[in-house]
Amino acid sequence: MGGRAVIKFGGADLSSGERIRKAAKMVIESEYDEILVVVSAMGETTNMLINIINQLGGISDKDYAEIVSMGERTSARIFSAALKALGAKSTYIEPSQKRWPIITDSNFIGAKPILDETRRRVKEYIEPLLGDCIPVVCGFLGLDRFGNITTLGRGGSDVTALLLGNCLGADEVILVKTTEGVMSADPKIVPHARPLSRLTIHEMFALAHGGAKIVKAEALRYKLPNQRLRIVSFSNGLKSGGTEITGTFNANSFEIAERKGLTAISLVCEIKPRVMSKLFTELNERPIYGVSTGKTSITIFTSAGDDANLIRRIHDAGISKAVSCRGGVGLIEITHPSFIDSPGWVAKISGALASKGINIIEITTSKATINIFIDEARLEDAIKAIGDVIEA
Repeated sequence: MGGRAVIKFGGADLSSGERIRKAAKMVIESEYDEILVVVSAMGETTNMLINIINQLGGISDKDYAEIVSMGERTSARIFSAALKALGAKSTYIEPSQKRWPIITDSNFIGAKPILDETRRRVKEYIEPLLGDCIPVVCGFLGLDRFGNITTLGRGGSDVTALLLGNCLGADEVILVKTTEGVMSADPKIVPHARPLSRLTIHEMFALAHGGAKIVKAEALRYKLPNQRLRIVSFSNGLKSGGTEITGTFNANSFEIAERKGLTAISLVCEIKPRVMSKLFTELNERPIYGVSTGKTSITIFTSAGDDANLIRRIHDAGISKAVSCRGGVGLIEITHPSFIDSPGWVAKISGALASKGINIIEITTSKATINIFIDEARLEDAIKAIGDVIEA
C-alpha cells in the first residue's frame, strides 16, 4: 500500500485496554510507509469530566479546556505505550511539549486553528518523525499564542486528523468509527439503515450539519484535492472499504455557478404535505432548483419548457386557490463552507445587489449554499456585484 496516512480513533474505539491493543495492532499491521495517529479521549472520559465541571459550577472557559484536555492527553500516552508494547517505535505529542503543532485562537471551547502557524510547526516538528516512529497526537486540543490549552469543540478530533493530514500532505486520512462507515440513517432510529460506499464532500457536509454525528463538518474543509478520506468501522479494520468521501472544498475561493432559463411557479395554497406531494407529482421529472414558502403560498423554481401545460395540470389538481408563472428567471448558486458559521453573508449579498438596483426574486439557503433568483437579464451584473463583495 505504502504512502503517508493519518489514522484517527474515536473514544468508543479506545474504551478498554483490549480495544486499545486491537487498535494499535491495526496500525502496526497496516501497510503504510509513514503513519500518524490521532486519538480521542478513552470511552466516556470527556463526558465524565464535563459532568464534574458542570456540577462544580463557575469554572472558567480556560480551566474547562485544561481539565477536559486530560482525557486526550492520557489517551495519547496509553496508545503510544500500546504501540511500543507491540514492538513499534512511537512517541506521544501533547500541548505541554515544545513540538506541539496545532496553534489556534484563544476561544477555549470552540477554537479555530491558525493554519499558517500550524503548518509551519507540523513541518518543523512532526514531519521529521514520520517513518522513524509512529507519533500519537492528542485530538480535540490546541494551543493559543499565549501557551494556553484550547479545545476544538465536540468532534474536534476529526478536525485534528484532517488538519494534520492537510499540513502533512497525507495520501490518506482514515477516521475509525463504531459504525460501518456512514449509514443511510441513524441505525438507532432506522434499524435497517444501510452503509454507504461513497459520498461527495458536499453530501457529507450537508448530513453533518443536518445532525449526523459521524464526522464534524468543519473538519471536511481541510481535505486536500488528491487525498483519500475514508470512514471505516473498528470491527472491520483499516483495510475495509467503509465510506469514501470524494471531492474537496475550494477553501481559498467561493464556488459560483449560474443558470438561465428558469421558471418560477407560485401557488396560493395551504402549506401541507398533501399539497406538496401533488405539486411534485405534477412536476414529474423536471429539476427543482429551489422551493420557498410564505404564509399562504409556495414558489417552485424549475426549468422552463411547456409552462402553459404545466400550469394547467397544477391548476386542475385542485391543490391551490390560484397559480401563476413567471419566466426569464436566472439563478446564482454560491457555495462556501464559511456560510455555515459566519453570520451576515445573506445581508452582504443582498446589499451588493441592491446597490446595483438588482431586484431579488427569492433567496434560498441550504447548509453551505446560498441560491439567489433574479431576472436572468441582470445575471452578469449580479455575478460581478456578488463577486466584488464576497472576495473583498
